[in-house]
Amino acid sequence: MKETVAILGAGTMGRGIAEVAAVAGHAVWLYDPYPQALEQALREIRADLQKQHERGRLTGIEEILARIQTTASLEDCAQAGLVIEAAPEKLELKQELLGKLGELNESNILATNTSTFSVSAIASRVKHPARVLGLHFFNPAQRMKLVEVVGGLETDPGLLKRMQTLMQSWGKEPVQVADSPGFLVNRVARPFYGEALRLYGEGLAKEHIDWILKGMGFPMGPFELMDLIGLDINYAASTSVYQAFYGEPRYRPHPLQYQRVAAGLLGRKTGQGWYIYPPGPPPPPTPPKAQTKDIPLPLIIGPNPVAQELRARFKHTENVAEAQFVLDCRVKLERKHDFFENLPVVSLVWGHSASAVQAEFRGRPVAGFSLVPPISPATVVELYAPLSGGNEALKLAQSYFAAHGYNTLILPDQPGGVAFRILALLINEALSAIAEGVASPPDLNRAMRLGTGYPLGPLEWAEQLWLKPVLRALEGLQAELGEDRYRPHPLLRRMVAAGLENFGNLSLVPYTKGDLQTREEEAV
Repeated sequence: MKETVAILGAGTMGRGIAEVAAVAGHAVWLYDPYPQALEQALREIRADLQKQHERGRLTGIEEILARIQTTASLEDCAQAGLVIEAAPEKLELKQELLGKLGELNESNILATNTSTFSVSAIASRVKHPARVLGLHFFNPAQRMKLVEVVGGLETDPGLLKRMQTLMQSWGKEPVQVADSPGFLVNRVARPFYGEALRLYGEGLAKEHIDWILKGMGFPMGPFELMDLIGLDINYAASTSVYQAFYGEPRYRPHPLQYQRVAAGLLGRKTGQGWYIYPPGPPPPPTPPKAQTKDIPLPLIIGPNPVAQELRARFKHTENVAEAQFVLDCRVKLERKHDFFENLPVVSLVWGHSASAVQAEFRGRPVAGFSLVPPISPATVVELYAPLSGGNEALKLAQSYFAAHGYNTLILPDQPGGVAFRILALLINEALSAIAEGVASPPDLNRAMRLGTGYPLGPLEWAEQLWLKPVLRALEGLQAELGEDRYRPHPLLRRMVAAGLENFGNLSLVPYTKGDLQTREEEAV
């Protein structure tokens, strides 16, 4: 017989977890001090089960509902073998609830669904903290496969393995994560929002940023996604991670988001956030029809994946005499010194601005471009004119990519490009997380795909782009923008220095609690 599960809190997350546990065959106590919240939860659970039944995904609705009992008594919940707290995100409330359960029953398993607070801090108020862990479900819990299984400083390692097995039996995909601010997904995803906000603050249109990111394969652009999540919730998560890392600059929330939160413009739930609802964000324009005539042919320069994909997908020439312009895909600004018969130059701007390239080609038409492999029909090609203005190079680039059937956007000059700049910081944050032992590279990639819908995990993407170009681009961004948030993580530098091209060959020796205890004893 399966053990009873108690869920503390009948809000969106609590009722979702209760539904998952009941579908998996467990008897469930659903606790909330407010009777109306419990009544609403049962209605929502029934409605969701009915939808699944109508789609042919589920049978036995009444049997499932019969397994769920509601209660306003913690004493009822204390008899459960597993208690999952899903109360509002207030540290003192979570400590109080699990602390009381720990007093009422000294042997059951106590889990918190917190997304922002330290599991160790919550466990500090509980008798026998070795039985406390984090089970971080994602919203909606009954749909999302990912569960972050988080061990606090005193959590029994065997309990983590047991809970991973249980989550798999519930149809979930668990990932073991260290007790670090933001855990894994919420931490690594911060640049998706933060860097988009910074680009918006630098003068790029939010619609353009969203179109570019969706063209990369992300399910939603960052502004559309913030509206769905709620600007207040997203801002609170950013603030929490920023404070938990004691003001680390790369996590700093943006004042433009705070301004909207303060104004009550919270997204879809208030009818307006970054966009007005309805109608919501505007769709990207229909790509132009590809043509085969009058395409200006470039000479494509560079060995990296961008150059390789352009050569594979786009018409070009290997003969300088036939070329009408140069597509320079090299990353380092210092390498852009070849003159190529004085042809107009359209330079990849991953590590610098178009204006910085112009200094290398005085008196010649220069423009910038950016896109991120893998290239798809939805890819939006970013084009940048130097601050001196548009010129022949920009016109050639726009006509070239449009002739191949791709949307192009001419954007205010800034280094990195939208797509690459956001992705580079996602990669850098992922490197920071694995260097700190928050998760393994495979688990990190899997968690980001499952928890956010990213088309690739950040480390998988880094491998596709090659690690050395990513490193050189981050170095260039830090040099031109002068901000520490672009500083390449030392692990990336070491991997490039060691000649490593993928994370499967990366040797990071983790220290388990037992290893550390042995070392401490040896030191004494």
